[in-house]
Amino acid sequence: MIPTIKIVCMIVFPLVALALLGIAYYKIHKRSSKLESGLPGALGYGFLGYLWQYLIFSFLAMYFVTLVVKNAAGFTKIGASFGLTFLSTAFTIAALYWGIYLTNEKKRSIYRSAVVGIGFSLGKVAIDLVMTYFYSAYASIRINSGQVGTETDYVKSVRSTTIFSMLEGTYKCILMFIVIMAVTLIMAKYYEERKVHHAWITGAIIYEITILMNQLTNLIQSGTFQKIIELVVLTIMAAICGIIVWHWFKTDEIEPDPRKILNL
Repeated sequence: MIPTIKIVCMIVFPLVALALLGIAYYKIHKRSSKLESGLPGALGYGFLGYLWQYLIFSFLAMYFVTLVVKNAAGFTKIGASFGLTFLSTAFTIAALYWGIYLTNEKKRSIYRSAVVGIGFSLGKVAIDLVMTYFYSAYASIRINSGQVGTETDYVKSVRSTTIFSMLEGTYKCILMFIVIMAVTLIMAKYYEERKVHHAWITGAIIYEITILMNQLTNLIQSGTFQKIIELVVLTIMAAICGIIVWHWFKTDEIEPDPRKILNL
């Protein structure tokens, strides 16, 4: 039997993440409703951007792991793992720029560009949380009603899933949403200023630092301590990016350097 509280968490946690994205979208819509009418389209571009980069990267990563990482050892394996982070960053920045470019073809707008970041995060939440947890909740209900065998690998994986691991996954998605929003805003600022190279380079640096810092925590022996360190590091990175996002929400100005914001 799967505990009822676990099934409830499988449903509630993704809804919490979706609600936060909805609040961010509503705030931008409320502020720009008299100026913009293309926010739903920008949301769609961001969502589609996440989907195509996710599919292509997943295929290439699987191919890369099969050929390189699987047969590697020691520093070669570590180097290959870090190489995957650069590949992930490249696709993420390409997808965000693709969305920003398409939504600003006719008229440049920071608001629409910001919503691209929300759409991209929506894609991440949909795949990482909604699909995974909702299906697990559905399977759990079937398990409890006796419609599914109790000894299958999937049933065992559902049973081994803890509330803490689901909370951890949801918390990571929320933190990455903040990072992605900061990256999107900075890229949008440089795109509006027609500094395309700055948009790509700055966005890639911020995102890659976040992913690399997260990857470094994987060098620690797996366990509770490693998970705590990973969450602390990601929280710090999200807090730094959050300063940029919060400043924009308050002032409508994008300042890529958090130190300048804190000194104001």
